[in-house]
Amino acid sequence: MMIKTLHIPPQPENESAIILGQKTSFDFNRKGVTVGQRIGRNIWGLIFAPVTLGFSIWGANANNSTSMLIEERERRKILLKDKFAVEQYSILYFRLSAQGDAFAARVVKANGDVKTIDPAEAVTVDNINSVPGLFKSYTDQKFSSFYRPDYYKIAVPDLEEGDIIEYEYVNMNPKNYSHNPNYIEFDPVYFLCNRYLPVVHQAIEVVSEDKRYHVGYKSLQGAPDFVQTTKGSKNYYRWEDNNRDKIKDTRYLNEYLQLPSVKFQMVYASGSNDRFVWFKTDEEMKKDVTPEDLSEKIKAFWFNSSKLLDASNYAPPGGGIGDMEKSLLKQMKKRGVLELSDDEYVRKAYYTIRAQTMYRYWSDYAFAKVFAGLLREKNIPYEIVVTASNQKTNLDKIAFAQELAWLVKYKNDYYNNPYDHLNPGELPEDITGNNAVLFAGDNLTAKTSSVVIPGGDTLQNKYTEQITATLDLAKGSMAIDKTVEANGQVKQGVIDEALALTPFMQNDFSNYDGTDMWEGMDARAQDKAITAFNDQKKEWKEQKPIMMKAVAESEYGRRVENYAEFRLLQDGRSIKKKALKYQETFTITDMAAPAGDDIVVSLSALIGGQPKVKKEERVRNYPVDVAYPRELLWTVSMPVPPGYTVKGLIGLTRNVDNECGSFKSVALLKDNFIVVSVKKTYRLQKFDVSKWPLMVNILDAGYKFSQSKIILKKG
Repeated sequence: MMIKTLHIPPQPENESAIILGQKTSFDFNRKGVTVGQRIGRNIWGLIFAPVTLGFSIWGANANNSTSMLIEERERRKILLKDKFAVEQYSILYFRLSAQGDAFAARVVKANGDVKTIDPAEAVTVDNINSVPGLFKSYTDQKFSSFYRPDYYKIAVPDLEEGDIIEYEYVNMNPKNYSHNPNYIEFDPVYFLCNRYLPVVHQAIEVVSEDKRYHVGYKSLQGAPDFVQTTKGSKNYYRWEDNNRDKIKDTRYLNEYLQLPSVKFQMVYASGSNDRFVWFKTDEEMKKDVTPEDLSEKIKAFWFNSSKLLDASNYAPPGGGIGDMEKSLLKQMKKRGVLELSDDEYVRKAYYTIRAQTMYRYWSDYAFAKVFAGLLREKNIPYEIVVTASNQKTNLDKIAFAQELAWLVKYKNDYYNNPYDHLNPGELPEDITGNNAVLFAGDNLTAKTSSVVIPGGDTLQNKYTEQITATLDLAKGSMAIDKTVEANGQVKQGVIDEALALTPFMQNDFSNYDGTDMWEGMDARAQDKAITAFNDQKKEWKEQKPIMMKAVAESEYGRRVENYAEFRLLQDGRSIKKKALKYQETFTITDMAAPAGDDIVVSLSALIGGQPKVKKEERVRNYPVDVAYPRELLWTVSMPVPPGYTVKGLIGLTRNVDNECGSFKSVALLKDNFIVVSVKKTYRLQKFDVSKWPLMVNILDAGYKFSQSKIILKKG
């Protein structure tokens, strides 16, 4: 790969770093399955293929499939203007996880000298959630307990103020289907104009192979439009933007709803007249959607879906909606589920579907269609609820059918696509509190109505840590024994990391009526599969502490040594035991320092990093969105070392309470143990910008607490 040198225009003053230029290119093409195939250590995706129509997980690997490949190429050039920027960009990250992934980088010195960076010097990133957004592709899958691509990082030596970092990566992101699709809607791409650095020039280029590929887009909040050109058989869609300031309100900002952005989608259709199933023309797509139009389109989508049944975006992987209903119903009959009460039947049906979705992605539409079909088998009444992700779009700004989130309402509970881990009635954070459209799913003539999806509260969305810390006076380190419990929306934020590299899926059949991992296999094939799975579990057992050590270091901002053990107590994937619970044991360094004969201890740092509100953040322009209400609780207990007394506990006491939330902490001495209790609360999801000073008071209290020290006084 070659990175071209760009002319440098006049630069904004008082900025730490500036993106001089960036170009993001997307090439959508139809390829064979070997192109973009996963490589590296994440081989468990090969072991656990999607479950389809009663086949075993292992046997499902034999299914033929096709792949629609996206080649995403990012080029970026960043000017480093001060020491802070030099520190920030002294490490570069890149993905090497699929065949065709590539990376190149160099440094252009102020005198024009060029230094190429050798990727061979890179090391593995153990905590992939620590990878900055600048180094992630737009079309990659969401990281989860199942999908954890291999990322690497490389140090850039001898950086100086005035240097320019140039880097480029190529990521191959395949979309796999189990049959030959005639119509494909690729996942929408969302692109912000403003970034966390000023941008002098940025461009997007989308290449479509021929007339079977078409791009639709919607520009928001004054963002530029795409310009289409044709060269030979290919269409080129180019988007350009210049001189964007950096994002100033960076905390609790719902970026795609508040800032200038453009979203686009590539569609493949084997018939030249087939384009979008949601909007008929490009111009219609660019307009706001009225409530009446939205209701009409949603009902047409649900009741007149003949075009969608053969579309791989909407049908479940492995077959059509009707075939999947029959297959799952057959499994449920075999287990006697149809003889159960309605409530129990609904729960069993949900878990039967989850056994499918956690091995291969289902669209929300496919889930709602199949789940509703299973309820109809027992004449169980239900309603359909449709909304959109509150992190991506408002209902009146919808441009693509894939922006719709489809749910099934039974009695007073909302049943969402289970993905990997959701239980009946649990909802992902991006649809809670949303406005939605509701209608009877089996009555074409019934009217639609408006409904607000419940958002949960601080009693449901709760995170608790119990920490026992033992101080090593000689080393200044602490031995930590920590127990974590997470519920509701908070659980969803941590469950992927907690369950990654653990064999949680093997309990689904016995506990939740999922599909047996080895169902349908003969004895010889089963023995082979079980041996491979046991080998994989041994590898996970070695990898898990390495990963969790990196997570802990990111959380505490200190070096972790001797990460001894991770113990999963409860996976949180059962209606009877919804809480995620785990324990971990490790040693963390730099927690204490001598002050003469006394010891200064950073005990308050054990609640993890608390955000510091910078001076420029205290004046805000946009509303505050904290995602969901929640309560965070920490209890830290540490024995007082023999020969010492404790001073400074009063400094750990904080009490800020207002309509946005609270931060309350108290420290006391009990039976020669220092016990610190902390409660942090976010009461609502959204606040008007006028309430920002109240939120700042809460954040300030948390940060000041985290920086407080206690003193162990000798004698």
